[in-house]
Amino acid sequence: MKHVFPTLLSLAVLAGIPLASQASGSGSEGGSVGLTAPKTIKAKSVADGPFGEGTNVLNLGIGFGAVYSYAGTVDASPAFSASFEHGFKQVGPGVIGIGGLVGYQSTSSDLGYGTKFKSSDLAIAVRGAYHYPVTDAFDAYAGLGLGFRSISYEVEGSSSLIAVADYKGFYSGYFIGGRYFFTDKIGAFGELGYDQALLKVGLSVKF
Repeated sequence: MKHVFPTLLSLAVLAGIPLASQASGSGSEGGSVGLTAPKTIKAKSVADGPFGEGTNVLNLGIGFGAVYSYAGTVDASPAFSASFEHGFKQVGPGVIGIGGLVGYQSTSSDLGYGTKFKSSDLAIAVRGAYHYPVTDAFDAYAGLGLGFRSISYEVEGSSSLIAVADYKGFYSGYFIGGRYFFTDKIGAFGELGYDQALLKVGLSVKF
């Protein structure tokens, strides 16, 4: 009898552990209780950004500010451009994009005494840029361009055409920019740099 009571007490304690656990979990769905592992948040990857490997983007832009300066009062038309970019390869946290650009801009300058200077600028270039996914909808980038440029010059007097000249040759440029997508396919971009225009803004379409 001396050992019976401690044995019964031990059995009661052991039996009470699962009963207490089930009682404490009776308010939860299914009546089961267990330890839940803490949720983990996956690190952001390039795949989560708006521009990744295999992504294609078409930009339609309008530029302001002539790259070249001339004497007198300069009146520069907007630089209209269309560019295409393809996500080529992931490097580190970002993606290298390659593509091309076609743009056109005209300028005129009043030299005084009835003399005016006019120019037209056609640029065709290949471009490469490194894109960093800042958020799911916004990426920042910087890049270089190399291409062919055709510029025509005219100098007009008060009553006649004084001179005409053409320049054709290779050129290089650099740029930094950002692109924000309002939806999965449609976004807007902005660029600064020494390219055909000092500032470009426009529409981006992803496909």
